[in-house]
Amino acid sequence: MDVKSVLFLLLVAVALSQAQKKCCFPDQYESMDGQITGLVQSGQGTVQLASAQIAFDYTNRRLGEIVTVQGSMYQEVFDYNKGVLYVINLTMKTCQKVPLPTMQMQHCVPSNATYVGSFYAGDHKLNADTFSYSINEGSAVGNVTLSVSKDNCIPFSQTFVGSSGGNQMLTVAGFVNYTPGIQDPSKYFTIPNYCPAFLTPEPKEGLGPAFTMKFPL
Repeated sequence: MDVKSVLFLLLVAVALSQAQKKCCFPDQYESMDGQITGLVQSGQGTVQLASAQIAFDYTNRRLGEIVTVQGSMYQEVFDYNKGVLYVINLTMKTCQKVPLPTMQMQHCVPSNATYVGSFYAGDHKLNADTFSYSINEGSAVGNVTLSVSKDNCIPFSQTFVGSSGGNQMLTVAGFVNYTPGIQDPSKYFTIPNYCPAFLTPEPKEGLGPAFTMKFPL
């Protein structure tokens, strides 16, 4: 093998090692999420379309989102310090307080993730790496495919295939309009005074399983 071939192989090895590096997301940022979920429940298939404005706050271990789904507007607050999730129906002025399946808010692509490949959008304006990993958290069991921008590890897309609560589910989500920092934290994290002080034993309403599964799980 000549010197050029050796150098080429070394360059390929370096490129692959860099592409497979599991990165960490920005500490605080906002993003829009649009997603579609297909769910089979009691033998009946349903489809849910939803959009959300999300604030990711890894510094304070919390996530907040304002969601529009099925003609209603919701606020969700994931408080990983307390291990609780608030599901607030802003339209009906109702609130649930339920336990989170985990108190770990993973800041990075999970260590068990496998590098799938890389791609670009447009004229090489967005370069991204894709990772795949399995989850078994609470009622969610399945496989997640997550794509993040190559330079700064900003989530670009996410797919979940598996089940939630024993029901088969497929969720496809895309993240756009990234902005660094959180301009107005109170918009996302203020809990209304009508929310209960104690946990809700059995949720009577909600957004379905899709919006309670934020990456990386």
